Amino acid sequence: MAANLFIIEAPGKRQGLFDVLRRAAVRDIDIEATVGHLCSNPDGFKPLGVDGHYRETAYRIRPDRERMAASIAAKAGDAKRIYLATDDDQEGDVIARDVLRFCIPEEHRHKAVRLRLKALSQAEVQAALRDAQPFDEMLAEQGDARRIIDRLLGSLSDQSGAIGRVQGSLLIALAEQRPVVGVVTHTLAAVDGKGHFIAQTPVFAGQSAPDAMELTRPVAVASAERTTVGVGAMNHDQILLAASMQTGAALDDVSKAMQRLYERGRMSYPRAKDCAISQESLKRLTMVGRANGAAFRPELFEGVRNVAGAHAHEAPNPMVLDVPINRNFNLLTLEEQVLVTVTRNLLDAGIEARLDRPNMLSLPPAAQEMNWNRITAVGTRLWQPEKTVAGVQRWTKEQSLLHFMMKQNLGRPSTIVSHVNKFLTRGLVTQDFDFTKKGDDWYANTGAKIGYRNLSVLIEEYIEKNRKLSSEAVSDMVKSFELHTVNYVVEQQLELENEDNEISTGFVP
Repeated sequence: MAANLFIIEAPGKRQGLFDVLRRAAVRDIDIEATVGHLCSNPDGFKPLGVDGHYRETAYRIRPDRERMAASIAAKAGDAKRIYLATDDDQEGDVIARDVLRFCIPEEHRHKAVRLRLKALSQAEVQAALRDAQPFDEMLAEQGDARRIIDRLLGSLSDQSGAIGRVQGSLLIALAEQRPVVGVVTHTLAAVDGKGHFIAQTPVFAGQSAPDAMELTRPVAVASAERTTVGVGAMNHDQILLAASMQTGAALDDVSKAMQRLYERGRMSYPRAKDCAISQESLKRLTMVGRANGAAFRPELFEGVRNVAGAHAHEAPNPMVLDVPINRNFNLLTLEEQVLVTVTRNLLDAGIEARLDRPNMLSLPPAAQEMNWNRITAVGTRLWQPEKTVAGVQRWTKEQSLLHFMMKQNLGRPSTIVSHVNKFLTRGLVTQDFDFTKKGDDWYANTGAKIGYRNLSVLIEEYIEKNRKLSSEAVSDMVKSFELHTVNYVVEQQLELENEDNEISTGFVP
């Protein structure tokens, strides 16, 4: 048995963590992976498993995780130090607490410390090892509160429609706003002949796409400024959308490709919300650029974080140097296409460019209101961007919904694809995102039970700002957000459970 036992979530992270720990001079290592959450509530809502004080009564180790829990328990006895190295977020804290509570025997829990790994870089792992502390179980209460309130809201589902924090809030948001379903690109000729100026107009659901302008009368450059080709690192959801549009692949296929890249050690943790990378990743990115003839200048790249920064996971980025960024994109596998999309975007954020804006005095009035610009790379960039032409680019229904959810702050990186797929399979909206009869019925039912508002954002904001026992936090949210139907369901469930107990002990009505 190893002296240093590390508990992580993703099995694919084992080798990467092992390698960086060895470089950090840590020896005698064993790494166990929980493969996500260890524990759960019962399937369905009967029993509800929540008492009158909003405490869970049936939260247990999942049957398919029992063997793993036993393995951790056996290794904990011989280990000198146990590192709870699950993800550095609220869900990671829940898993760390569950490992401590359900897997590690009480007499060995004093060996456990929380290791908050933000990136698999030597500098950040060494910093995390220095900062490792005994785990404060209160850190898991925020994740617990989210799980409990989600279960309570889900229990409101009936024949009138399913209820959910994210799905319900999405349905309500769609009643008030229209998703973007495409983009119209307009072009404007330039006197200098160095490429057209471009302007883009979003097309909203239910709206006829305006005609694309292709203005051929050349205009001069009115102003110019230095910039970079790209704007910076993308987080999980932005990559998901960009890669789907670039490759034409479904969101679920892109998501699986990102996960495979991660498990093979070719890309960093994919489900990140932040848009910054580590210093070590910046150095690796610089080497990728040099190896591929790109004039990447790290000092121009703005999305870099400090080791002790506030970010949790760094933005997804390549973990290898052999990224085929100059090869024909259409000849690559989907995994390669996704990695190339991520890498090109990052490199573009460090390649100098010139931003030109045209003299618009001679343009038609409608054109003068548009944001015309032209970005031309100054630094070397061997891969060529697709030629921009005037016309309409239609989005798929799932791309539109993902973009809409991002704008509404709905869903988390780990669940957003499943939310998109679930919503679209329920038959609640037409191709133009108008409500069907079923959608109208579900909207009325959802609004009556959780209010006509983005309840998901309200809950996330409350959880982020408050550190309380989960039962107290849930009680606060039920009162603050006036979720009277939740109280009714809990009381009804308790009455049924009391009746069952009375009958089972010989009560005769």
